[in-house]
Amino acid sequence: MALSLTQMKISPVKGNAALLPNQPILQGCVVGGDAALVAGDVVALTTGGTNETIVVKKAAVTDEPIGVVVGNPIKSQWQVGERVSVFPEDCYVYMEAGATNIARGAKLQFDADGKVKATTTASNGYIGKAMSATTAVGDLLIVQVKPSK
Repeated sequence: MALSLTQMKISPVKGNAALLPNQPILQGCVVGGDAALVAGDVVALTTGGTNETIVVKKAAVTDEPIGVVVGNPIKSQWQVGERVSVFPEDCYVYMEAGATNIARGAKLQFDADGKVKATTTASNGYIGKAMSATTAVGDLLIVQVKPSK
């Protein structure tokens, strides 16, 4: 969340916690795959690392996701091999809408850019449920992370 020093309010930011400030976070995941990650990216498990590490990559739309990259006010991008934090299942996070008119309660899938859409493509993974509504592409909405295939 971003804190405005002049207005003293918390503004929604993609990839930041929504509703509950003390949510579980998977700390120290290693970025795998072949692409860097940014806050709000949907991630899936991948191979590599040691038995004690969780290795994640940017999820393809057909992957089963495990969570969403946590926003960080200091760092905006994590390269392959770096450590990243992930909001896992049952967290509430701000995500960007990739379609217009997403209704509260809609089951959400994600596109290649990590934006969420209320679609039902059978082969694609789901990231969660819309807890707030949107009217335009690019709006931020609150998503309850409930990954599934």
